[in-house]
Amino acid sequence: MSWRRFHRSPPTAIFFRFNRHRLDIRARVRVLEEDDGFATRAAGERSFHGCHPLLSLCSVSTKSKYSMMPTNCIHRLFTTKGSVNQQEVMKAFKHFLSSVTDVTTLSMKEMCNIYIENLVRSGNLSDSVYLLGYLHSREIHLDLITYNILLNAANEANSFDIFTEIFKKLLLSSMPPDFTSYVNAAKAFHKMSDTNQLLKFIRDVSEITTDREPTVMNRIIFITAKSGQLDKSLLLFTELKNLKARMDTVTFNTVLLMLGRAGIVDQMLSEFRLMKDLGHSPDIITYNTLINCLRRLGRFDMCKDFAKEMGERGINFDLRTYTALIDAFGRAGHVNDAMRIFSEMRKSQCPSVYVYRAMISNLRKAGKFELALNLLEDMNSNTVKLIGPEEFKRKKKRGKLKVDLGGS
Repeated sequence: MSWRRFHRSPPTAIFFRFNRHRLDIRARVRVLEEDDGFATRAAGERSFHGCHPLLSLCSVSTKSKYSMMPTNCIHRLFTTKGSVNQQEVMKAFKHFLSSVTDVTTLSMKEMCNIYIENLVRSGNLSDSVYLLGYLHSREIHLDLITYNILLNAANEANSFDIFTEIFKKLLLSSMPPDFTSYVNAAKAFHKMSDTNQLLKFIRDVSEITTDREPTVMNRIIFITAKSGQLDKSLLLFTELKNLKARMDTVTFNTVLLMLGRAGIVDQMLSEFRLMKDLGHSPDIITYNTLINCLRRLGRFDMCKDFAKEMGERGINFDLRTYTALIDAFGRAGHVNDAMRIFSEMRKSQCPSVYVYRAMISNLRKAGKFELALNLLEDMNSNTVKLIGPEEFKRKKKRGKLKVDLGGS
């Protein structure tokens, strides 16, 4: 393929300069070819139907930097015959690498990304997963967006086994999963009815991440519950306990929030006790979660107990704690306790409009109209700086997390 022919390509070809220092892709191909057993390591022979796509402009997003590659150039590089086996998968891939030696400044990793992404888009998921495994064995890791494309394709193909293989490869790469990766995991769980497969997935992930912080498992549990799969999220957590896997305060905070929102108080309290028994120190988030959940369920006596425990542990209240306690005591009719906490709050926190309104409402219900009127005048005065509804909306918007399973 001559360089002169590229000057007759469409105007997009001007984005590519001749690489005078010669990006030695051919040398990298020779390294790949040293592995004579690349096709025989896989268990059994597989036959894949369809053709390997050309990485043409029509199949690459216009937002991608790869879309500048000349269409006619790529088309000649990738056309292969219909039915291919693993050897032909590698042959087509290595032919691509060697054919673009002097027409691109893309790195090896970038070319692997665009090649695999277009395999997926053309429906060759099995071929792309095989190639992913081969590149992984050569310590060539793809971009996170490419892994997410593969994860999504595995979900669309309803193949939990393929999804598991891709997700494990992602964990073994140099990149942590992102929100999209975890949503794909929740989608895969949603379609999975085999409990044994789900537990095997958790055991594999736990083994891979055994020497790391439990961030991955924490986020899997959280996103799974957020997607409406509380039973599976609790199943994952139970398996972690059975495995005696590494957990932390965040793990338990996540589970306490799930159980509290579902109104499963007894199990929530049980997990809180286990948390302390295992040596995980509760923090301000732990107690705020417990107090808020118990407040919503009308367990005001327990709110008071946990507030006392916070003080014993030397954990200072924040605005969320004060707000929850004032509302809890007010609803229980303990307006004197509510006023005491309200006065204490004003010494260290900027009050919110909501806590004023709650306090005024509860005082009126208790018949303390003069106190209610004084608080109303105080709230409306210019001398008190309040956190208003707009600030709460901004915080809620920042903290809001929606997990859409796309009707799967």
